[in-house]
Order: sequence, then structure tokens, then C-alpha cells
Amino acid sequence: MQTHQLHVDSITTVATNVYKILLSSNETLDYLAGQYCLIQMGEGDLRPFSIASAPSATNQIELHIGAVPENSYAWDVLVQMREQHVIQAQIGHGNAYLQPEPKRGIVLIAGGTGYSYVKSILVECIQQKLTQPISVYWGAKKLEQIYELSVLSALAEEHDNITFHPVLEGTNEHWQGKTGLVHKAVLDDFGDSLAEQQVYIAGPFPMAKVARDDYFAIGLNKNALFGDAYAFLD
Repeated sequence: MQTHQLHVDSITTVATNVYKILLSSNETLDYLAGQYCLIQMGEGDLRPFSIASAPSATNQIELHIGAVPENSYAWDVLVQMREQHVIQAQIGHGNAYLQPEPKRGIVLIAGGTGYSYVKSILVECIQQKLTQPISVYWGAKKLEQIYELSVLSALAEEHDNITFHPVLEGTNEHWQGKTGLVHKAVLDDFGDSLAEQQVYIAGPFPMAKVARDDYFAIGLNKNALFGDAYAFLD
């Protein structure tokens, strides 16, 4: 796969230890909504990050990276971007991209910065003018980690077929919305009817695994569940 040289256009802090990064190229960047890029840090050192933008942004991609100094895997990438302003990357990896079926609704589930995967798919759904119901669930421990709450709320207001459900895992005395595990919030809303949907999910591997087990238990077909984690989980 071709390696692209990407210029770092901007790095913005959007929440504690979460950064929104815009990268651009002089070439057209070919990928599908829900795919990821591999950032090259050295010989044989390729690090995956979900692409948050949709393919309509032909020469720019958006990444959302959670990074702390104690975790060098992501932090070193951020440091290199800040210091060198250029990164080498392969674009368009992964098979968990948007594959809509007109008769199935779409359920998008994000845990933390897994939102980047969900955002790409949601934007592409809007670009394609899909009309089936699209339900977005974003789970985090604290409200400030749902850093595009206003963006998603506005999209849900603008499009009749989109609903948005932020879910807080932790407690917040001022929070009146959904609480608990985000994949459980989906089950609470859909029940067995989840088996009639397409489900796209991104977040920590343990979250993806328990969601898969619970969703299969109520009848969701394996061909209707998408997530990059499932390429690595038994």
C-alpha cells in the first residue's frame, strides 16, 4: 500500500489528554468511511489510528488521539507531529467500513476516542443521504470526554433519522442522561430488535468483546457487527 507524506495542519486539545489532528497531502487520499491509517514511526513500526473524517475530504484526514506521556505508543506519535510537522502514513486499512443495507437501521457505538471511527461513518451516512434510522451512542467516564456533544446534538436536530445518546459510565450529580456501560445502553433501548440492525463499534478491546457476546446472545448476526477489534479478538 502506498505511503503518503502528510503535513500536520493543526493539533488541538479537545479534552483532557485528547487531541484532534488535521493532516493534509498534496495527493488524493483514498479510503472508506470507518477505515484507519498506519502512521510510520520507524522501520517496521506502524501504529494504527482511526480516521475521523469522511472520504469526501479528499486530501485531508482528521484523527482523534488519546495520548499521555506514560503511554509512549500514542504519545511518541504526537511528539513527532509537533516537532517535525510531517508524518508518513498508509491510508485505508481495515474491513469494518460502512456497508449499509437499506432495510437495516445503523447503530454506531463509541467508547472514548473510538468516536473517531463513529464520526467518519456518521458523516459519510449524511453525505450519502441515507434515510434509515441512525442511532449514535458515545460512552465516556466524564462528560468533558464527550467533546463533540454539541456537534452531535446539532446533527440529530438537523436530521430526522439521526438520534444521539451520550452515556456516562461514572456519576455526575448534574447529569440527567443515560448512565452505565454504553453497549448496555444500546441493549436497554433496542432489546431483541437490535438483531435487525447493523452495529458499528469502536473502543477498548474488552468493551468490544463483551458487546459482541451480548449482542450475539440476542440474535445479532455476525455479518451485521463491524469493528476493527474483531480482527484481533478470538
